[in-house]
Amino acid sequence: GLIANKEPVQKILVTLYNHFKKLYIIKVAESFNQDVAVAMNLKPNQMFLVSKYKGQARYFEKQELRKILEELINLDSNYKIGLIDLEIGLEAILCKYCSN
Repeated sequence: GLIANKEPVQKILVTLYNHFKKLYIIKVAESFNQDVAVAMNLKPNQMFLVSKYKGQARYFEKQELRKILEELINLDSNYKIGLIDLEIGLEAILCKYCSN
């Protein structure tokens, strides 16, 4: 949808990275029995996000989320040195992890 709306691919990459990072923070906080809202540094008016992120995070294992983050970082790095097209790399990562 973002590509169809002509959003810059770099912005999509950053948005996805930040989103998966939040899901990863949820998983890490839960594994250490930490308060998720505190771990995510949420304000009182953002508490509704906890259930949204928890709901999404349950579809991933902690290690899988870490791997996605690493792949997004590697994609950014490889794009910046001209090894890969950003849109193709992003689509490949999304197809690999989010196609179910």
